[in-house]
Amino acid sequence: MKNLSLLIILFFYSTTLFGQYQTKEEGLYSRFRPGVMWFFSGLEPYDAEKLRKYDRLIVDVVYNDWYGDRDYLSSPAASIGFNTSLMFDVVMTNRNTLSFGWGIGFSHYNNKSKIQFTRDLENENTLISDFPEGNEPKSSKFGANYIEIPLELRFRTKGYKHFKFMVGGKIGYRLNSFSKVTERIEGKNYATKQYNFADSNPLRYGATVRIGIRNWAIYGAYYFSPLFTGSGSADLTPLELGISISLF
Repeated sequence: MKNLSLLIILFFYSTTLFGQYQTKEEGLYSRFRPGVMWFFSGLEPYDAEKLRKYDRLIVDVVYNDWYGDRDYLSSPAASIGFNTSLMFDVVMTNRNTLSFGWGIGFSHYNNKSKIQFTRDLENENTLISDFPEGNEPKSSKFGANYIEIPLELRFRTKGYKHFKFMVGGKIGYRLNSFSKVTERIEGKNYATKQYNFADSNPLRYGATVRIGIRNWAIYGAYYFSPLFTGSGSADLTPLELGISISLF
């Protein structure tokens, strides 16, 4: 009799335990915690009846290019940079088909084009030119780091495995910028760097778009702010193409 009572108690306990994984409406509400930060604001647990949050920590792996004095898509394939964004997802509809995203991000721009960057100190301009034929370095790059504020209007279909379209923009402040040239001389590599050009644009702003399914997306960013602001400086404005993954 004692064993039978124990089995009955375990049966009802297991029914209650597994019952917590039922959803009020598939794709809208969830009573369990399927991932880090899914149901936690960082201070306290979210209510079980709240709509799911998406796309709060996003990492973009991107091909860095520029336009202006250089043709589109002319940068080497190794010009790979990245962005990270920590964002709030503000749900605007009952079925979670529209939300607004905002937050803070970090971006590393990395372009491997073999270009010489020189300074016109008298006019504080930054000039570019190709290396002389036959005297090209082993490698060269232009890099810059930014802290940014991203903003997005997010459209989704219903459900856990939703299709999403996200359009918005971001504005960033340049932390630093530099060019690096590596030459190989007598079997050894020698690197030369130039930092923080006098006419480097401190601001970067542009439009962004993401199209994808669930936590994967194709990403693109088209900037309107040139890298240099001098009236006689090189005309180079960044753009990015790549993929995004939303970690939660």
